[in-house]
Amino acid sequence: MTALLLFAATFGVVFALGLQSLNVNGGHRVLAFVTSFAIGISNLVLFKVLPGPTDAWQIAAYLLGGPFGIWASMVAHPHLVRWLARWRQAEPLRTRAVPARGRSKCEQLALDLLDPEAFGHAVTAEVRDRARDALGLQTTEAPLRRRTAPVVPDPRPEHLS
Repeated sequence: MTALLLFAATFGVVFALGLQSLNVNGGHRVLAFVTSFAIGISNLVLFKVLPGPTDAWQIAAYLLGGPFGIWASMVAHPHLVRWLARWRQAEPLRTRAVPARGRSKCEQLALDLLDPEAFGHAVTAEVRDRARDALGLQTTEAPLRRRTAPVVPDPRPEHLS
C-alpha cells in the first residue's frame, strides 16, 4: 500500500510540476493557480510517507512515478488548455490575437512563434517579442533593445584597468 501511495504522490507532484511549467510559459494563469494546489498536496503526501523505512518496492514506485507523471502532463496539457478556453468561452491564442478577417502566412507564423503548442518553446524571448511587435501586441519578455552602438568591452584584464 505504501508503494502505491508513493507512486501516486510522485506521479502527482511531477504531473503538476509539468503542467505548471507549461501553464506559466503559456500564460494560463487560472490553470497555473489550480496546479499549485496539486503540487502542495502531492508534496504533503510525500513528506508524510517517505521519511519512514523504505524497501526496494517503495523506492522503485517513487522513482517510476516521475517519468510517468511528466509524460502524462505533456499529453494532458493541450486538452486542459482547450477545456479552459471552452469554459471561458474564449478562443485560443491562434484566433484571438488577430481578427478573423483571414490571416496571411506571416501573421500565422508570428502566432505560431507565440503559441507554446507550436514553436513558442523552441524560440527565445526576443523572437517571441518580435512576433508580438509584428502583430501589434505589447512586448513583454525581452529587455528593451538599445538603438545605439553596442559597448565594446575593454580587452585589458580588470587588474590592469
